[in-house]
Amino acid sequence: MTTSLPAPGHRERRLVSAACLLLSLACTPACAANVARRGGPLDAEFARMLPRPSPGTPAARPDPSAWREGRARLSALRREVEGAGPRTLRVRLALREPRTGQVLEARGAIAIAPPAIDGRAPAAGDALLAPEGALRMILLGPGGTTALDLWARGDRFRFAVPALDLLKRGDASTPRASLRGLPVDFLRWWMLHPAAGTLLWYERAASTASFVLRDGDAVIDLRIHDRGLIGARRTTWAAEGARRRKLDEEVVIAEGMGCGHVRYAQASTGLLVTVTCEAAERDRAPDPRAFVDPDAIAPEDGS
Repeated sequence: MTTSLPAPGHRERRLVSAACLLLSLACTPACAANVARRGGPLDAEFARMLPRPSPGTPAARPDPSAWREGRARLSALRREVEGAGPRTLRVRLALREPRTGQVLEARGAIAIAPPAIDGRAPAAGDALLAPEGALRMILLGPGGTTALDLWARGDRFRFAVPALDLLKRGDASTPRASLRGLPVDFLRWWMLHPAAGTLLWYERAASTASFVLRDGDAVIDLRIHDRGLIGARRTTWAAEGARRRKLDEEVVIAEGMGCGHVRYAQASTGLLVTVTCEAAERDRAPDPRAFVDPDAIAPEDGS
């Protein structure tokens, strides 16, 4: 069936423009620089969180007492994330496109089902507490139309920009190089298990705890100030025979782990995103359907 469409008006042009900005989140590797550069919009600010930067490739572990302290702090962070429980965040987003400086503003919600970090089974009858964790983020652009829809559960994800008829899916077998420019791994790490990974190095200086973690193909430099400020730089690598090639660097600086002000920068694209959490709904758990693969929901199920 052929449908005749009216000429695009101001609102429709804004929607397409917003979608084009969001496309930079999902661009192919050709859209990004051949070598991810250091020095994104937040990198200098992140470096100032300690009097000197932590080593990117630590050569040795700290002394045993510091090592125990680091592991204890990581465990406390993981319990904090797990203890937050299923929740919905109401957010406002501003995305700056690096080439033109154009800013997209959107509003939406993020439904979060935290992982069972200690490996415990979900509580009886509680389908939300999936052991692998899950999230669903829907952002609305001009006119209330869906600008971006991200679903992730475990290692599976679905990323959609409906205005551009763009749909990307992936899982653990998806080559990391094909995800450059698409911050799915980072979002899952930051929102579901920000302290996950193998501890490689730990230091405490100037009221700041600094960790170096390895999470699969990524190395994370995580810094937490005593007053609550948190910064993380995630560097993703791809194996090429006996060598490794840097794919991207992403930096996030947040007021804390809860509902607050968060800024995110991507080195390969120069993208800068500011997210303001306006409210956190904890009394009522998100609708369980939010964590079901959207492509697996039949129309009669109320999708």
